[in-house]
Amino acid sequence: MLISDLKNGSEISFEKAYMLWHKKVYAYFLGKTKSEYMSEELVQLTFIKLWNSRHTLNETIAFEAQMFTIARTTMLDFLRQQARRQRLIEEITPLSEERSEPLWESDLESRITTSIDKLPPTRKEVFLLNRFEGFSNKQIAEKLDISPRTVEKHMSLALRQLKSLLYTLW
Repeated sequence: MLISDLKNGSEISFEKAYMLWHKKVYAYFLGKTKSEYMSEELVQLTFIKLWNSRHTLNETIAFEAQMFTIARTTMLDFLRQQARRQRLIEEITPLSEERSEPLWESDLESRITTSIDKLPPTRKEVFLLNRFEGFSNKQIAEKLDISPRTVEKHMSLALRQLKSLLYTLW
């Protein structure tokens, strides 16, 4: 009944599902991440994903199994995104031992965002699709209707430009 109502877009059923399962999902995430903050974020993302994909729920499979499948994939997606972000930071952060003070992560993120915003539109789109969305060069080429070699060239130029911009911001 709950699954059927959710599939039909019942907000009351969604609230009921949240009340019944959010503590269990939180405990699952807390056990995996050991972080209260990350667990809270992941619970919210899980329930957003549940609502957005409610039409794909299967009435013949237990709701609990489906809920924890969504939770697991949400955590994996989140961890992949964090890994991509870390790889990006390592890739475009100039290595300089001459800095007199440490660069705080929030300052670094704002500098990276500012630098990305200065990229030409196509180069920026290619870069974001690759580094933040995890698209391959072939997927980007198909999506933007350009050759894979053009995608490689945009990525190369984007990385070079970002490194240059970040050096000037130090």
